[in-house]
Amino acid sequence: MDNINQSLEKWLNELNNFSFKDYENLPDLELYMEQVINYLERELDIFKTSTLDKQITSSMINNYVKGEVLNSPIKKKYNKNHIAAIEQICTLKQVLSIAEVKEILDSSYNNEVEKAQIFNAFNKLNNEKISIAVEEAFKNLNNIEENDTEGLIHLGLEFALTANAYINITKRILYLVRAYSTIENSKKKKNEEEGK
Repeated sequence: MDNINQSLEKWLNELNNFSFKDYENLPDLELYMEQVINYLERELDIFKTSTLDKQITSSMINNYVKGEVLNSPIKKKYNKNHIAAIEQICTLKQVLSIAEVKEILDSSYNNEVEKAQIFNAFNKLNNEKISIAVEEAFKNLNNIEENDTEGLIHLGLEFALTANAYINITKRILYLVRAYSTIENSKKKKNEEEGK
């Protein structure tokens, strides 16, 4: 690697052009675990940060099922809904615990809107956020000399701290929603008991 800046810019352009397939374009066939992993490894390859990264494994998928974040496969086969959910989980688990990912996905899929619409809206929002981040990265890279490792590490630190701030806000939002739901459920239960 002769030029870190050029390598980063190349990857940023690839990332900016990345998008998960729309729900309608996900595999229609039901897939076995190994097929799902092969498919998702290709889909998630852009997010690898080193050659050691495993974006998805059978253990991860089994844990998502055990944790009820992902519905159980039907006769050991995974359908379009499973693949869409796994892509969302893989995106969100980078910044949230699996329990928090479950909380977000459960609230998203509790309404009557079609799963395809929810998944496609998720992708659209994800793409918008990626574009904003890539634009910000390019803007900052213009001020960093070629192969200035100190400047690049400082930029990485800035992005990490920004991400951390957003993660903390997200976690507080989820905490407050849980607390509110607990209070509301207690009130409802009390009202039901008084009505007996």
